[in-house]
Order: sequence, then C-alpha cells, then structure tokens
Amino acid sequence: MVKLEILSIFVILLFSASCSFAGDSSDSCTCNSDGSLFDLPSLDMISTKVGNYEFPKGIEIPQNIKPPADQEFKFYLVVSGYSWHRCVNKTWIFEESRALLFNHEEDISCYPRSPSASTFKNTAVPDGTVSLGIKSIISDYDTSQLITTGIAAIPKSDVNDIPYGLEKTSNNTGKGAFEDVTYIVRPKTKGGNNPTVPCGNGQFPEGYIHSRPFIVYNLFYHPKKGSSKVRRR
Repeated sequence: MVKLEILSIFVILLFSASCSFAGDSSDSCTCNSDGSLFDLPSLDMISTKVGNYEFPKGIEIPQNIKPPADQEFKFYLVVSGYSWHRCVNKTWIFEESRALLFNHEEDISCYPRSPSASTFKNTAVPDGTVSLGIKSIISDYDTSQLITTGIAAIPKSDVNDIPYGLEKTSNNTGKGAFEDVTYIVRPKTKGGNNPTVPCGNGQFPEGYIHSRPFIVYNLFYHPKKGSSKVRRR
C-alpha cells in the first residue's frame, strides 16, 4: 500500500488535472509555459481572496441537491486533486480528498501561484464517512476554514464521476470567506468516484488505497440577510 505525500500530490496535480471540463485548453494552461515549477510565485499572481462571487455560467442545480430556501449563493470554487478510497472488507470506502481549490477553472494551470484553499482530512468521523475539511491557504488575507459532510447525492450516468451532491458545514472558524458558509452544492463533476474494480484480492488487497483524479465545481451558500439561522461552532 502506497500513500503519496501531499506535496507530491500537488506537483502531480499540475500535470494530471484537467484544465477544463471540455478539454479545450486553448485559452488557458499557459501560466507556466515559460517558467519552472521551482520559480517562486510573483506577489501579483497570488490570490488575495477566496472564491469567485459571480454565479458560474451554464450551471443548473437539480432540485434534490438545492440548499434550503433561507440560503443564498455566496461564491464558488473549482476543486481539483485526488480522491482516495480504501479497501475494507472487499469494499471501497472513502478515505480522504487531497485537493486544491481555485477561484477560476483556468487558474488550475497557474499552480503554484493560483490556489486559494485546500482540503484536509476530517479525523473526527467514522471510516467511510464522506466528510472533509476546507481551509484558506492565503492566511495573510483569509484565515477561515470549515468541515463539510455530504447529506444528499445524485449518481451520474458515468460511474467514474463523483455524484452531484449537497453538503452541510460545521466547525466554521477564522475570519474570511468560509466563516458563514452553511451549505455546499456540487453540481458539476468529472472523475474521482469509487473505483469500479473489485478489491480484497491479490491486485488490490485489504487496506489498499486507490487514488483517482477529479475536478468539481463547489458552490458555497450562506444564510440570506434577515435569516434567523444561527452559525454552528
């Protein structure tokens, strides 16, 4: 069983993650064309805020994963990285997500200059629970973070894709974009779902961790002004 360290995951991300759902990179993927992975990011290229506050074009949210009516859209992030699943009793269960979050889809090609947040493992939940942490990585501008846990999902026709989903947040801390987020909607996904191959065998023994690349859109919601909803700590 081999676990990649988080640094190697981020380096591989540059080469493996798709720059676009459509696969057309003609208008992106150029940030590092004249540079090196070892070049330090210029200060004017580093994100100073978390999130894109314009609702993404072409996104429709199925009724089954819409947040409650007293919630409203705040911002979105494009998430790209790897989803890990561990073999337990011949079944693949969610282990964790190792990913970076970007304010724009085209920013993926600009790593390491462009991410504004990252995921971290939620160690306080039972094995297999689809739950993780999200935190800002630009602490000079934003110190917020949260825990998010799946509460609804809609499987896609492509079994390789993470299902559409609705997540509820908790443990919001710090000051910044995530501090008042209550729900996260996942309406656009590619890759990252549970492996379709059997495990608990010679090729994938018990305890084996399978890593699958993915890219998804996360839409972050917070209470509407005047809502009586109280933040959970």
